[in-house]
Amino acid sequence: MPALKKIALLALAAAAPGLALAQACPGDASPRAAGTLLTVQGAGPATLALDAAALAALPQATLTQRQSVTSSVTSNSGTADERRLAYGGVLLRELLTRAGLDAARDRGARVAVVEAVATDNYRAVFTWGELFNTTVGEQVIVIATQDGQPLDAAAGPLALRSLADLRPGPRHVRNLCAVIVRR
Repeated sequence: MPALKKIALLALAAAAPGLALAQACPGDASPRAAGTLLTVQGAGPATLALDAAALAALPQATLTQRQSVTSSVTSNSGTADERRLAYGGVLLRELLTRAGLDAARDRGARVAVVEAVATDNYRAVFTWGELFNTTVGEQVIVIATQDGQPLDAAAGPLALRSLADLRPGPRHVRNLCAVIVRR
């Protein structure tokens, strides 16, 4: 098993040791199976339910976000310190493709809207065009690790971020539990 996949699997297992009972998700139409971390609905003919091992088996990506941090206490010169965060996980468009979203065979997929749903019912929305026809899709990631470590309880076990956005907050979904494709 490649090192990155092994790290992702270990991170998911460490982040959610008590996930024998699946966490409820407002995006689910029916109760989810034990161990399910994420469902992808509407992309293909059937709902794709993913546990930690299934997520780790998908092609892994690492994206780095640069943040400027200014502190009046540590930096009297007015210069900003740069901080880098490395996110590990699966690109959203890869996940959607694996779940069956195929615009080459289904032209209706090109008008799809994709919702990322959190356990607290927070939602972020993307269009098919953004994810598959612009560079935005290269920077929307389902996150399992941050800086090589599992996400903390407040953020995970999974999260989603769009690093291409000018303001990343509105499309940062903590405790991601479902991805729903609407046509």
